[in-house]
Amino acid sequence: MTEPAVTPWKLVLIGFAAGILSGGFGVGGGIVLVPLLVAVGMGRHRAHATSLASIFPIAAAGAIVFALSGEVDIGLGVAVGLGGVVGSIGGASLMNRMSTRSLSIFFALVLLAAGIRMIVSSDPLPSSSGLDDLTLAAIAFGIGLVSGFFAGVAGVGGGVVIVPATVMLLGFSQHQAQGTSLLAIILTSVAATIINRKNRRVSLTDAVTVGLGGVAGSLLASRAALGIDGRILSIGFGVLAVLVALRTLYRDLVNRPEAAPSAEAV
Repeated sequence: MTEPAVTPWKLVLIGFAAGILSGGFGVGGGIVLVPLLVAVGMGRHRAHATSLASIFPIAAAGAIVFALSGEVDIGLGVAVGLGGVVGSIGGASLMNRMSTRSLSIFFALVLLAAGIRMIVSSDPLPSSSGLDDLTLAAIAFGIGLVSGFFAGVAGVGGGVVIVPATVMLLGFSQHQAQGTSLLAIILTSVAATIINRKNRRVSLTDAVTVGLGGVAGSLLASRAALGIDGRILSIGFGVLAVLVALRTLYRDLVNRPEAAPSAEAV
């Protein structure tokens, strides 16, 4: 059955809400995009594919604002992004052959721990200091690999993994972590969208419409975030991570799990 078309103004407003989240916290915005797109009538497969495609301009707008303020580590951001590309492709390849429930629960517990730690303290781990460039690049690639894999298999990941991981493992400031995360998310969203296009699960027209609203929200929130103390942003991000973790646990432990992994996990 053909899905009903969503009116453009709804897509723009949804994109704007996601852009606020993206620019404010350095995430792609999919946490908001997917449930809102589903709420206005999109099927889950199409909603997730549209979300991933629209994240490209949203993340790009935020990354530019942070970069102009010197809050993006381009080299490590590319390393994280390349890891995300590999991870998302690997995760997407596995998702149709395995249950995602146990992985989602594991991810939620990791995210819950990371969120609580960022609320209590966003200081980097002691082992993150004094590392050489090659080791830092390897860690960055690993961060992207993990976030991309979970994005591909469980439909979660991106900035909610990258931001706390780069703070704790690479010693980034909160602002630098958010800006670098947005750069990495650009690469991951492109890779995932290519897969979704091959599977004919994404409408680029809808994605562009969502992206237009998202760019406006991302530009506003990114500028605002640069003027907010990093510790406040860290606490806010920690609260966001905890809420996402609890939502994931509720979905997998309380709600009846889906019979099979869906294409929204790409």
